[in-house]
Amino acid sequence: MRLADYLLRLNVDRYDSIAWIDRNHDGSIARAWTWIEVQRLIAAAGTFCLEHSVGKGDRVVNFGRNSLAWAILDLACSAINAVHVPIDGRFSTAQQKHCLDLVKPKLVFADGPIASGPIASGWSRLGQLTSLLPTDQTLQQIALPFSPDDLANILFTSGTTGVQKGVMLSHKNLHSNALAKLDAMPQNHHDRRLNFLPFSHAYARTCELTTWLISSSCMEVASSMENVFSSAAFSAPTLLNGVPVFFETLEKKFMQMQGTQACVRELLGGQVRRLASGGATLPNSVRARFAAIGLPIYQGYGLTESSPVICSNRSGQSDMGEKECDVNLVEVGPPVKGMKVRIDESGRLWVAGDGVMLGYWQDTEGTKAKIVNGWLETGDLAEYVENTNCVEPSAIKILGRADDTLVLSSGYKVQPLPIEQMVLAESWVSRCILVGTMLPFPILIVRALEADYPPMLPNEMLARIEKILHEFPRYAIPCKVIIAEEEWTKGNGLLNFKGGLVRKKIESRYQAQISETIH
Repeated sequence: MRLADYLLRLNVDRYDSIAWIDRNHDGSIARAWTWIEVQRLIAAAGTFCLEHSVGKGDRVVNFGRNSLAWAILDLACSAINAVHVPIDGRFSTAQQKHCLDLVKPKLVFADGPIASGPIASGWSRLGQLTSLLPTDQTLQQIALPFSPDDLANILFTSGTTGVQKGVMLSHKNLHSNALAKLDAMPQNHHDRRLNFLPFSHAYARTCELTTWLISSSCMEVASSMENVFSSAAFSAPTLLNGVPVFFETLEKKFMQMQGTQACVRELLGGQVRRLASGGATLPNSVRARFAAIGLPIYQGYGLTESSPVICSNRSGQSDMGEKECDVNLVEVGPPVKGMKVRIDESGRLWVAGDGVMLGYWQDTEGTKAKIVNGWLETGDLAEYVENTNCVEPSAIKILGRADDTLVLSSGYKVQPLPIEQMVLAESWVSRCILVGTMLPFPILIVRALEADYPPMLPNEMLARIEKILHEFPRYAIPCKVIIAEEEWTKGNGLLNFKGGLVRKKIESRYQAQISETIH
């Protein structure tokens, strides 16, 4: 099924329920749209695209920020079998131009003038799609024949490991993966969600936007991650998806408020029933902190190329309130429905199933290298972890990127993530990163919590870390600790927008101190 068809199949009783809310700066409601109004807007937007000669398979580029208009455009493209290509506005001008040149769009939407590409002056304002006059055409009349395997979206990877690639996702990819996520974490039309993650990336595209549509819940958008807390005071969400950097911020706030479940709920509007994290590895210490107060964070794992969800922690309660199993919060959980995994002899994780992409746009060789005999190579190292509290497949533990493996001068190989997670479990550590390719032993760069200043001396810290890591092989235990005085943030480029470490930049920042060890 394509996503626009859900609006044709929504129960009539829900047509008058609220689908989307926009608020003024003071928190009052600026506009609320019902599902039937959303359906009419999609028909008008689809008609607008058809009148601008957009046909089956034509690309429609969208530079806009998250909004109802964004969702309207996506569903209108789905209805007329066009291909929606959202591009993150945070990409550099050169990256934006690369994406435009690659997809050669028929139509471009944005919130304002576009600085990149030959079509800089040829764009339409995205916001107009929520103010189009009603059309005589209905959504049912503009919906064109399609195949589930037809291309629906091209989502660009963030480019952290090279040039951005256009990931081709079909209607079947998007639909099946959202249903799989809802199976793992049931949601319904009574839910209210507060979004701040970009729809132009697969995590929010599936776990926010598509699940919103299928569950016919109510959506609001916070203007930024920093504004989530002020927005939550008015929207009182029941569901909140975040990335690690958000939950680390939330942890700091509730610790300042004495750290109780009531404090967390108050910070998030008082009604939140489920927190979920994705996009990067959530530190075990953060998960443990929230689980201890009875508000666990459910974690998922995936990639853009898998639509994105491969594995997910599962809720202990079905949508109908029936008990399925005990809450499963082991690592990133088992594979979701419709997805199969295998771990090869080198420890690399592969996935096959309904969510695996059609391929990379105009990159046949890249597609062949990534998908072998129907199996997608994730680029991650993983291992199985048996579940003891639930009759389910084994959970998956992600050990880190295969490309992050440290090859020591002794020939030994070390995976940084397990060591970093052990250290991060200590209350005095804010962040850390293990480096040391072609060194005799690895080096640990540590950012200590400010509350522990004046900090320990490096040798004192190293002694503590050696005790923490006593079960690891001797060659994997750091020979030196570098204490980072500078905070690691998105602003200074040492964290990406998901809150993940930008390893190469951090290592480069401390290269002089690392080199002292070599000599």
